[in-house]
Amino acid sequence: MNKRKYSKILLVVMSIMICVLIGIQFYLTLYMRRQQELFPEILTWFCLFLEIGLLAVLLASSNVNQAVGNLAFTDVTGIKNKLAYQEHINRINERPDTFSIGMVMFDLNNLKKVNDELGHEMGDHYIEAFSAILSDVQNDRISAYRVGGDEFAMILEQTNAVEIYHVLSGLEKAVDEYNKKHCIQISYASGYEISTREHYYLMEELARCADEHMYAHKQKSKKNRLDRKKLG
Repeated sequence: MNKRKYSKILLVVMSIMICVLIGIQFYLTLYMRRQQELFPEILTWFCLFLEIGLLAVLLASSNVNQAVGNLAFTDVTGIKNKLAYQEHINRINERPDTFSIGMVMFDLNNLKKVNDELGHEMGDHYIEAFSAILSDVQNDRISAYRVGGDEFAMILEQTNAVEIYHVLSGLEKAVDEYNKKHCIQISYASGYEISTREHYYLMEELARCADEHMYAHKQKSKKNRLDRKKLG
């Protein structure tokens, strides 16, 4: 039995125990009114303190479980990780369709070069900086994930090509602003795909197509850089 399932069962059991104690306390209160004895009164107070203790443990356990759950789905950079990405994909695949779902795949350029020339600490900072820029784009319909060392994904719900264009344009501007203020220049490739009635995809296919477009973008950018060097 996994820890999350065990925690849920524990919370249910504790909730039932609190309900039972409340019932006992209610019965003892009625009994005291009729008999006016001291022992039931002491037992009633004991039940009350026990209820308060169990309730405190219940609330604490709930908060801890939520914190642990959030931690399990969060990358060291602060955005959601691959596990959260896969869960999101699974949830969407359970729906009747994937219409108007958009997928954007990103790949950071030059991470190996940054690691080799400036050290892994600067490489980590490079990844964190891009993660922070992606995080700023998120809202209730847009979620960003780190799915690999230098690979990121973004899932957009109820979207279209126009919105994705604006999102990517906004990201490009944010990266340009960052690059003006920092020595290490962020460079990345991206590609996207949308599931529509004309071009319908399951989520795995959608991710694969977006990844193919991203790779094509990356190759084109490399070719353009080589061409500029030759001309220079």
